[in-house]
This record gives sequence, structure tokens and C-alpha cells, in this order.
Amino acid sequence: MRRSRRNLDANPLTRLTGNTSIINYLQDRIGHKEAFSMGYCDQDYFKSFNDRYGFARGDEVLLMTARIIVNILRQVSADNYFVGHVGGDDFIFAMPSEFAETVCEKIIAAFDNIVPQFYDAEDRQKGGIISLDRQGVLRSFPMMAISIAVVTNHNGKLRHVGEASQIAMNLKKKAKENPKSSYVLDRRY
Repeated sequence: MRRSRRNLDANPLTRLTGNTSIINYLQDRIGHKEAFSMGYCDQDYFKSFNDRYGFARGDEVLLMTARIIVNILRQVSADNYFVGHVGGDDFIFAMPSEFAETVCEKIIAAFDNIVPQFYDAEDRQKGGIISLDRQGVLRSFPMMAISIAVVTNHNGKLRHVGEASQIAMNLKKKAKENPKSSYVLDRRY
């Protein structure tokens, strides 16, 4: 039964667990006042890339991102981690807090090393693409980057997944201020 529920909740592209499993996992950890860090990953300039190259190549980037996250967590945190696909270009991961910075640094290094290969040679040379923005205006976009917001549950301070999500959204905005791949750590506790 558990496997069937997990399969129903899985993202159809990446096969990573989806929102219901993400919420249940995080709320269980929060409810038990466990210390952990949650990373919220968002790909910057993904929409313009997808518009320029099409959804098939965009899906390849999402699969690559999922593999990077899973492989790095497996390498750094052994069996003590969780990865989920919120949807679109957003991913969640959780692990013991002592691994958070190392995981973020490794994800960024791998992403930045691989993502240029998804661009045509001409666009790689230019360092980006020309595409429509969300207002329909043609403009220049740099190569995709990844922003990671890391929320930490030190001393069981978080009370609910919604609180973790709100903190992550605020931190993600801060990370996105940097046009290159970056991460921001929750330093409140």
C-alpha cells in the first residue's frame, strides 16, 4: 500500500516523490523535533531556456538536476537523506544539518559544470540566449543557474511545514539576487 501511494505521488518525469510525500516527510521530522536542514532548489532562467529550446530539452535539464541532487546526497549523506520534486523546476532535499553547505556547494559545482552542455554552441559562446520574458518582451538571459534556500530545524524550532516553506521562499528570493548559482543558509538559530 505504501509503495502504491508513493508511486501515485511521484513526479511522472523524475519519479521523485511529490508534494504529499514531501509534506508528510517534513512534518514527521518537525513533529519529532528532529534536527535537519531542508534545501529548496529552483532553477533560474529555466522558463527562457524552455521557451528557446523546447520542453524536451527542458525535461532533460530537469532529469539532470534530479540526478545531481540524488547522487550528491547519496555520496555525502549516505542513507540519511530525502529528495522530492515539488514540480516544474523546483526540488526539495533534506539531510542532517552538518552536510548542508557541502551538499549545496557540490550541487552548484555539478550543475554549473553540466548545464552549458544543454545549450547550442553559439549560445554557449555568447554566454546565454535571447528569449521572451514573462511580459512577452524579447531580452537576453544568462545561462541557467540554480538557487538553493536552506532552512534548518535546530533544536526543534520549526512548528509546521508551512513555516519551513515560508522561510524557504524568503531565502530563495535572497539567493536569486545573485545572477549566478548560489545558496543562502537560514541563520536564525
